[in-house]
Amino acid sequence: MDNILKQMLANHVDKINLFLIGKTILEIIIFFFVIRIINKLFNIFFERITNRIKDSETKKVYQTIRQLGIYIIDAIIILFFATNILENFGIDMKPILATAGVLGVAVGFGAKKFIEDLFTGLSIILSGQVRVGDFVTVNNSTGTVEKITLTMIIIRTFNGDVHYLRNGQIDTIINQTKDFSWPLFNIGVAYNTDINHLIRVLKDLSNEIRQTEGYSKYILSDLEIFGLNEFQDSSIVILARFKTTPHEQWMVKRKFNQMIKERFEKEGIEIPFPQVVVNKAQEKENV
Repeated sequence: MDNILKQMLANHVDKINLFLIGKTILEIIIFFFVIRIINKLFNIFFERITNRIKDSETKKVYQTIRQLGIYIIDAIIILFFATNILENFGIDMKPILATAGVLGVAVGFGAKKFIEDLFTGLSIILSGQVRVGDFVTVNNSTGTVEKITLTMIIIRTFNGDVHYLRNGQIDTIINQTKDFSWPLFNIGVAYNTDINHLIRVLKDLSNEIRQTEGYSKYILSDLEIFGLNEFQDSSIVILARFKTTPHEQWMVKRKFNQMIKERFEKEGIEIPFPQVVVNKAQEKENV
């Protein structure tokens, strides 16, 4: 392997001159210029399209297509210029790869993984399972999708960590912001609570939040109250939910939880919490 490399270098060193060096530098400059201009034009094209779209879900689709398109275009341009530069020096990589047995196995193994990632990535993107901006759980990683390529998905978690996930290793995808969301409410109250009165209070709060500025536009349905859902040690639990626009379920849930606490305090509805009662045994005196 070392002898082949030395022989190839010896054969091509004599061909290197100032003209070839200047031509190579010029091609590199043109490469950076071309890739920057094409990326800029591509971004402008998609920005004009997305600016006309009001639906946030459709915007996610176009944003994903934009990133994927840039990824493919950049790869083609890099391959084109790299091939030209190597040809300028008369370098042919085929003999090296043909004689490098171990390297050939490694490249073949890597190509297998790449093809697996590629086909899985195409399937994920074309089926619309994940879009840029979605809040998802992929395998064991939960966060916002920052970038999707043909080979990987990049997710940023709530605390800022960035997870790079190969498409070929993805087993499960849970998309929490696809089309709409359901924030769930498990409302615990004391056992002596009048359930019918409680339901009337919750319906009144539902109407109130749907008329509250800054929240009403994100709520797509009235509060669905499923009734008594669970018996716990110190409380009974009422299950309810709203239908909201994607990404806004957490904001709506926090606001509604605040409204529940404030109204329950006014209505005298008890929200129990775990308590421990300690009885101290009295020592009997010996007579």
